[in-house]
Amino acid sequence: MNDVLKKMDASEDGPGVEIQPFGDLCRRDAVQRPHMDCMQPHRELHDMVVHLTVTGRCNARCQGCVNTALTFESGRGTVVQEFESVPERDAILVSLLAQRAKGSAVTVALYGGEPLLEPERILHLMDGITASVSSRGVRFMLYTNGQLLDRVVASHPTIFRDVFLVSVSVDGQAEQHARHRPGTDVQTIQLGLERLRTVYEGEVLFWSTLREEQSLTDCFRQFERFHSMGLASQMFWHWVDSPKPYVNFGQYARRYAAELTEIMDVYVDDLRAGRILPLCHVNELVLYLLEGTRRGHSACAVELAENFDIVGGRVTACADLPLSIGQIPVGEQDPIDPDLGHLVEYREVLGCDECGVDFYCGGRCPVQVLAGSPERTRQICQLMRLHVGIVGRRLGDIVAAMVANGLRTQDMYDRSACITRYTDVVP
Repeated sequence: MNDVLKKMDASEDGPGVEIQPFGDLCRRDAVQRPHMDCMQPHRELHDMVVHLTVTGRCNARCQGCVNTALTFESGRGTVVQEFESVPERDAILVSLLAQRAKGSAVTVALYGGEPLLEPERILHLMDGITASVSSRGVRFMLYTNGQLLDRVVASHPTIFRDVFLVSVSVDGQAEQHARHRPGTDVQTIQLGLERLRTVYEGEVLFWSTLREEQSLTDCFRQFERFHSMGLASQMFWHWVDSPKPYVNFGQYARRYAAELTEIMDVYVDDLRAGRILPLCHVNELVLYLLEGTRRGHSACAVELAENFDIVGGRVTACADLPLSIGQIPVGEQDPIDPDLGHLVEYREVLGCDECGVDFYCGGRCPVQVLAGSPERTRQICQLMRLHVGIVGRRLGDIVAAMVANGLRTQDMYDRSACITRYTDVVP
């Protein structure tokens, strides 16, 4: 940890890319929250989230996969051998974690690798967890690359009976997706989603991972298509965590600004028509802007020790952090009360407290900072200011459209922003 902070402290902090009307995005005050806490705060569901890695195996070869790019230094072979779930063991671990859930529900997010490679194991896990966590409500979500959906819905449709959210990775229209997610293709994913809709009525999250060569607009167009077909109900995107800085950061930032500006035009037009465009993390940001609230912790809240990940029978603060950083001992006689404040010590070095978008970003999450590179992290800080600034500039239009259509912040949360909790939260 100290080595990471030393490297961060020694890295350059500007000048950054200049984009009007914000100026130099390396300036911590380049973007400030508008003074518009004008709407009644909404109520939120506060459940404990436990990410459980079903298998480390995957049928895809996605560019920049976090499991091999950041987390597992010895490569995919280590993932295959060490991170398989044992249903009986892991159901007990979920039960132990649920004991500290403060009376709230427990959401178990089935993670990978590609979980749908192991449908029988998923069913055993779900049955064991439901029986073990009998003192409070438990529900499931599933992450998948979507390539096996058609086959698994046909062979194991009961998997989706107790699932409230299916997150499917789609990185654009057919050509762009194929470049960055070899081993999967949009046509097969579409067929799988069509089959899924014959047995499942819950939320389907269209999740895009943005790399430097990718177009956000291309991702959004594919989401619009799936959404119009009833195959996807929400969209989220984030910048891929990577140890490598952007090759041409200025060019990427300007393209992102132009593409997000166009998407916000669509967003405002939909609001004027009385529709909330289901970009879940954009809607969450709008709520922060409208209500004048502050996150008060990192985006994933890892330092609060309220949500946990289970990887290969080990409890960790986050599955995407190296186990050497995030592992937490747990046992029948071992109460889980870890001090994880050290995971966000980088905030002081980055100057998060002086940053105008910290109310929303909260220091993002530790994965990029602790397992990435200082150069890339400072670029992400600039992108975060740009993202918040572009959305914030449309706040007056958003308020007018909501008032005209009788839309409340609670509507925005219930229809879309509530899903953000089960993503990487901020882009």
